[in-house]
Amino acid sequence: MNKRNNKRSGLNKEKVSVIAASVFVLSALTLTGVYMAAQNDSNTEENRIDFAQLEQQQNKAETKDNLVADERFTRDEYAELSENNDMDVDPNYMEVNSGEVENDRYSLIMQEDEATQKNEAEIAAQAPVAEVVEDESKVIAETPSFDEGDNLQWPIAGEVLLNYSMDKAIYFSTMQQYRYNPSVVIAAKEGDTVTAAADATVKKIYHDVQTGNTVLFDLGDGYELTYGQLTDITLEEGQQVKAGDVVGKVAEPTIFYSVEGSNVYFKMTKDGEPVNPLELVE
Repeated sequence: MNKRNNKRSGLNKEKVSVIAASVFVLSALTLTGVYMAAQNDSNTEENRIDFAQLEQQQNKAETKDNLVADERFTRDEYAELSENNDMDVDPNYMEVNSGEVENDRYSLIMQEDEATQKNEAEIAAQAPVAEVVEDESKVIAETPSFDEGDNLQWPIAGEVLLNYSMDKAIYFSTMQQYRYNPSVVIAAKEGDTVTAAADATVKKIYHDVQTGNTVLFDLGDGYELTYGQLTDITLEEGQQVKAGDVVGKVAEPTIFYSVEGSNVYFKMTKDGEPVNPLELVE
């Protein structure tokens, strides 16, 4: 009897040992699985791309880029590019986002323009002096006359890209700067025909780095019109034109209007002071 009890007691102890060993192994395997899962989650989190954060960084970078002015158009260089500068600005006004930089490209443009003007001046000096017209009454009769009650015709049909503004600065997209605008910039297609806005005398035909091929008209009584961004000009200096006569065609825009696109530069002055031509256009 005692032997049988001892045998059962031994079996019970062996079962307990086996169960304890199984529990230990299962616990170890469970802990190992939890640890590996945690490691995988950590690696997944590290490899995950935060697209929202990337988009925010890109927006910040784009905003910063948009606030930086195009260094090609600095205030000092802009003012000195040409003696025929029709882009009048307030000398006391500081442009937005402008800077002081050196630009070899614009230095070259300025040198070429100065050389062209020098050659034109030399050619004009060597030209023979025109004979004096004896019949002065004929000269007086051909002199145009214009007053504030007269009207102008549109030089070309198109949308106004940059309006006349001498009381406040407006934004020039190409230059990324605010400036006063003494002219009207009218949208047009390259090759479109441009016509005279009034009876006038062709006072000067020249090339300007800002307005391209340019024609200056004398309307009489101190009024003058400036046309810019032209090509295939059909006129000569001293020629009389009537309102509606062909002046030339629309040219490819200069680099000062590359963003605005092809256009006609239309400026009016009275005794050298800018006047809003839209107030006189029919």
